[in-house]
Amino acid sequence: MKMLDNFGIVKKASFVSLSRIVNLLGLLIITIILARYFSKSEFASYDQLWLIFNTITPIISFAFTSSIYFFGARDNAVEYITNIFLTLLTAGAILTLSLFLLKAEISSLFNNVLFAKNFPYFAPFLLFSIPSLILDAILVLKSEFKKLLLVSSITISFYFLTVIFCVLLKKDTSFIFAGLSTIAFGRLIYTAYMIKNFNEKKSRFKFSISTLSEITSYTIPLMLGHISASLSRQVDKYIIASNFNTELYATYTIAAKELPIVPVITSSFIAVVLPEISKLHKVGKNSEIAKLLNDVVKSTSILIIPTFVYLMLFSKEFILVLFSDKYIGSVPIFRVYLFFLLTRVLVFSPVLSSLGRQKVYMFVSLFDLILNVLLGLVFVKLFGLLGPAIAVVTSTYFEAILMLFFISRALNRISLSQILPFNFIFKIFIFSLVSALISFFIGKLFEDLILKFILSAISFAIIYFLTLRLWSLMFKI
Repeated sequence: MKMLDNFGIVKKASFVSLSRIVNLLGLLIITIILARYFSKSEFASYDQLWLIFNTITPIISFAFTSSIYFFGARDNAVEYITNIFLTLLTAGAILTLSLFLLKAEISSLFNNVLFAKNFPYFAPFLLFSIPSLILDAILVLKSEFKKLLLVSSITISFYFLTVIFCVLLKKDTSFIFAGLSTIAFGRLIYTAYMIKNFNEKKSRFKFSISTLSEITSYTIPLMLGHISASLSRQVDKYIIASNFNTELYATYTIAAKELPIVPVITSSFIAVVLPEISKLHKVGKNSEIAKLLNDVVKSTSILIIPTFVYLMLFSKEFILVLFSDKYIGSVPIFRVYLFFLLTRVLVFSPVLSSLGRQKVYMFVSLFDLILNVLLGLVFVKLFGLLGPAIAVVTSTYFEAILMLFFISRALNRISLSQILPFNFIFKIFIFSLVSALISFFIGKLFEDLILKFILSAISFAIIYFLTLRLWSLMFKI
């Protein structure tokens, strides 16, 4: 097996990853600027509007993006995509109107009078944004990867310019959301244009009851499953909050996070292959799907496995450099959470949905939530602060095993060894471990914590990739 056989996947996924990284970094910089510019109450009001947006849109985005990939494999794909767009347009209008009517109640819930005042400026942004949540999926489906990066870069650049002008002109949040609404409207128009010109046959924007019924039956289980999955990822924090004081909660929550770059990488790889999986499944080419997933796991393992090994060895330095010695107690929790990484070599839920097993995803996610709650309540008594972390990781492994089982069944019981390259993963683990041990001894030559962490990370990366390259040339892995 040659490592570069999947270069096409890597190249495409790189564009998707880069577009998402550009967006994440842009949002981080914007948040830093606004946190410094606004008063605490103004920033809280601004952030609470985003809280509403970020609570709702991931659920909608996951379900309808998956439906784009699934129905996009059909001959009449444009009819399905048009109806998905119109459904989101309608849902966006209903949701925006509902929140507008409830703005006083939400303002009271947040204990923030500015929320009700600012929501009318936020409403157009929400209205225009929801239908364009499928834009990235449409560009991926059409293999417009460079255009995806360009669109993401333009969007975040205009947002950044809006914030800069807000600061220079000494405006308030209404100015920012006016700018964001303009940007969102532009994305909405471009999404409609991409759908209109999806193929040679021009699409017509009209509802089809039968098509809408298919879309609804497909997306509802995905939304319910995603809600269960989202709740499951937060259960441990609630258990900690109800059993320990605020200082111990802070110790826990600092460490109880996944590295944000990992979901970006894994979701980018899977986004690239989902349209192809749906097409191959439609014609019964299950062995080719297994090979495709095998290639994805190889690509993600090259980055995820060494990250896991390095951070497991340098957990203490990582926590102390980022958060200071106040959080030395977070190190064991962080080490437990690192085991999440090993389940992220493949994003299972979109694969199940692309194989038409969205109801399986819903029930497995619900099982994960229930198991996580039960284990969390038991383990917090047995292991204290570490208990809920062990529980959430354990339930996630059960979830991953179940999803792999159902993926195998959907592919006519193809063996797991055809999906997961165990031999390849083991080799990557050995390369990572050797590289980490060498970098560990290099790091011991330095007393300064920050210098030790940086130089050990650099030496690890150099040794690991040189070893990987040498092994690739010698043994054609």
